[in-house]
Amino acid sequence: MRHYLDHFRELCKSRIFVLLCGIFLLFFILLLRLFSLQIIHGEEYDASITASVSKTVNVPAPRGNIYDRYGRPLATNTVAYSVQIDDSITLDLTAYKENLILELTKKLWEKGATPFDTLPISSSAPYSFIFEGTEREQKKAEKSWKESQKLPDTIKDDDAGAVLNFLFEKYHAPAAYTVAQKRAYVSYCISLSDKNIMALTLALKLAENGETPSDELPLAREYPYTLQFNENQTREDNWKESMGMKDEELRYDSLQTLDYLRDYFGLPEGLPTDIVRDTLGIRYSLYLQRYQQYKSVTVATNISEKTLAYVEENQDIFPNVLVDTVSLREYTNGPYFAHILGYIRQMTEADYALYKNDLDADGNPIYTQTDIVGQTGMEKLYERQLNGTDGKVSIEVDNQGRRMSMIDSTDPTPGKDIFLTLDSELQKVAYDTLEAQLRKSIIGNLTHSGKNSVSIIDMYIAMIKANHISAAKLMRSTDGVQKQVFDRFMAANPDFSKEDEDAISRVQAYLLDSVARGTFSAREALLVAIEQGTLTATEEEKSALQNGHISPLTMVLNKLNSGEFSPADTALDPCTGAVFVTRVGTGEVLASVSYPSYDNNELVNNFNNSYYNDLLQDGNTPLVNRPLKQKKAPGSTFKMVTALAALETGVITPNTHIRDGGIFKDAGTPYARCWLYSNNGGTHGLLDVASALEVSCNYFFYEVAFRMGNAKDGTTEAGITTLNEYMAAFGLNSLTGLELDEYAPTMASPYYKERIVKTFNPDATTSQTRWTDGDTIRAAIGQSVNSYTPAQITKYVSTLANGGTLYRLHMINQLQNPDGSLYYKTDEIAENVKNFQDANLKKVYQGMNLVASGPRGTLRHSFSDFPVKVAVKSGTAEEDKTRSSHTWLVCFAPYEDPQIAITVLIPFGEGSGTPAPEVVKAIVTKYLGLDYTPENTNLQTVMTQ
Repeated sequence: MRHYLDHFRELCKSRIFVLLCGIFLLFFILLLRLFSLQIIHGEEYDASITASVSKTVNVPAPRGNIYDRYGRPLATNTVAYSVQIDDSITLDLTAYKENLILELTKKLWEKGATPFDTLPISSSAPYSFIFEGTEREQKKAEKSWKESQKLPDTIKDDDAGAVLNFLFEKYHAPAAYTVAQKRAYVSYCISLSDKNIMALTLALKLAENGETPSDELPLAREYPYTLQFNENQTREDNWKESMGMKDEELRYDSLQTLDYLRDYFGLPEGLPTDIVRDTLGIRYSLYLQRYQQYKSVTVATNISEKTLAYVEENQDIFPNVLVDTVSLREYTNGPYFAHILGYIRQMTEADYALYKNDLDADGNPIYTQTDIVGQTGMEKLYERQLNGTDGKVSIEVDNQGRRMSMIDSTDPTPGKDIFLTLDSELQKVAYDTLEAQLRKSIIGNLTHSGKNSVSIIDMYIAMIKANHISAAKLMRSTDGVQKQVFDRFMAANPDFSKEDEDAISRVQAYLLDSVARGTFSAREALLVAIEQGTLTATEEEKSALQNGHISPLTMVLNKLNSGEFSPADTALDPCTGAVFVTRVGTGEVLASVSYPSYDNNELVNNFNNSYYNDLLQDGNTPLVNRPLKQKKAPGSTFKMVTALAALETGVITPNTHIRDGGIFKDAGTPYARCWLYSNNGGTHGLLDVASALEVSCNYFFYEVAFRMGNAKDGTTEAGITTLNEYMAAFGLNSLTGLELDEYAPTMASPYYKERIVKTFNPDATTSQTRWTDGDTIRAAIGQSVNSYTPAQITKYVSTLANGGTLYRLHMINQLQNPDGSLYYKTDEIAENVKNFQDANLKKVYQGMNLVASGPRGTLRHSFSDFPVKVAVKSGTAEEDKTRSSHTWLVCFAPYEDPQIAITVLIPFGEGSGTPAPEVVKAIVTKYLGLDYTPENTNLQTVMTQ
């Protein structure tokens, strides 16, 4: 013992020992201080501390506006209140939980929710615990669960009934509730996270106030909440995998997916599916932005005063739910300009890849993955100019993530404004007139006998093929006539599965066959169209239809006449069209109409997935910009090119006359015929170039083209080479120059013939692909492989009207800075100038005027009472022998002083009245102000005002 004591005394004399003692003492003091801070005073300091943490938040810049040529707004920003959630703010509902769940459950029971709980206690007395496993495992699980519920020692050993009653008392379960409702209430108190309580409360409040939440969840908003991937399985699988789904879960339908997401986000069972859908939308929006701290998520826009008041009154409860002003994009004239303006939406991964390297003056990224960017049209084309520069706000936040104060800020710079060359009033007149004339044609075809007459059954067949009576929606039906029809289908096809790849096509084939055989009656078909929303009808109208008090045809005609049912809805020919108008002597586009159109307001601010998917499925392809992306053979509207080519090269003179022989045999078989000879065996007689245009004599232009070059003289390709030269002079070999995407023209030539023939027959022989005299003469009347868009044809007609200057087309007039100064102005660019002889031009102009005013003019009846002299030419082009030919009409006006050039294309419109001339007359009338009625501004009127 003495030995150890001596050793200790020696150790105490060591400097190292003294140093170690000092270190131990310091650590002991540090531990005491930490214990005091975290254990003794932890809650006190946690409640009082405010972390002076500086964070920078972007302030979105107002997007630039888009106007027409006269400054009329087409795309603008409106300020609205929105409900936003800042997920960086800590949410603690401990003090409010019971009251919130009480209000929540009251509303749920009122909505018919099924009380559901997850308590491990049997559902009926005598109550018992229902843990799984061996007896020992059950006892262990029971003990663990009781400890998790913090049961007092006095009842830890009590039976399940006593524990249940204790929980009722602990959470103050309402006495008025049934036992099942009390159990659900307690279960919600135990299991619902603060975030889910907030989301459920908001979803119910928004629904109560009639507001639609904003979210990116790819599930439709209405039962059965279809997946919004437009049948794209790859996109669907990728999204499901991003949500943790795998194996069999990837095959889940919409309702199974909704159920999976409910579990994924921890929502209870038994909730009404509409509330589940809206709540999941809120949770999914927060999920998407889980890595974007201090950036709010918008869950509802353009909210009512009731919602505004509710959020502000409950700031103490939900400090992370905010009301803020947001800038909403509004398209003043929706469908009229949808294809031109496009729409904006939160950027996709592809968008981010395009913009992620854009930097501001300081080298900082301009775009983030949650920014809103243009998706189509001008919104996409001029995204960088419209976007502006975001401002920045430096803020101080506390330990809960709540904003305390603003340290510094930089104001955002608005985007630049765009002024188009378009005249919005002219655009609307063109669109409305085209729709009205198509409506008139379809009503005529439904009510009159003749070549183009159709029955109500024909209409239903067309609607089924166009998905206006949708087989996919029929498959998802749960009640009504749709369910009855689908049940009949299932009875006839017991092997059918909705999961089959050909499921939709099988149902569609069944509907088509049933309509044709009469087992799917006209009355049922119309009721299905009403249930699917294609046709609107009141309950009284539906009842009258079901009871036979009104026939399906009468209802359809009534709805067409009232405008509630559009020509496009019928899917009958003709139900589509395009109009394009330019200024002569410039490249300015005044109007560009695509019918049918869509409402881009449905795709902005709160993207309507269901609406968009209906557009994608629509057989009328309303998303296609027809003036720029629908190519057809121009038919006889091309004949002015052939006429000028022949006149300018001396093949004919203005005084040359050619007799119409009916059948043209010199170019080989099959013999080409004049349209008049094909109709009734007649001919047009002796014609010069003007009268040939007046009556649109094919034979005249066959002969002219043959004279340009033919096999007999060994100059076969000379004819098409000459034609190609003049086609190029009118821009028919190139893009128009427009800012928006367009299809390239297909100019009839040996190159394009070989290319097209080999596309359909890669093994085609030289004799099949070589150019012949027959190709040349047919190209001369706008057939062969000629194919152009309305924009390209209008550019040609405008060039013809101004005497030969080919201007590049454009829709952008200028861009302005936010302060109103000029940023950019589009210059007129002449791509080519062809100096045509005046005598030749006048002869062609004369022929076009005779079309409208001559004694044999093909359109003389349509323009007989029109007060302005115009130059016009119609054309037809066959595409499908089972349907009518396409109809074209080109025009420039006034005849003496051309100011505008117009093209109207109506696919499958031949023989359906005179829609195209009426559209042209309405445009000329509007442009020249022929319908203008001056206001009475005499002294008496002024004094009265």
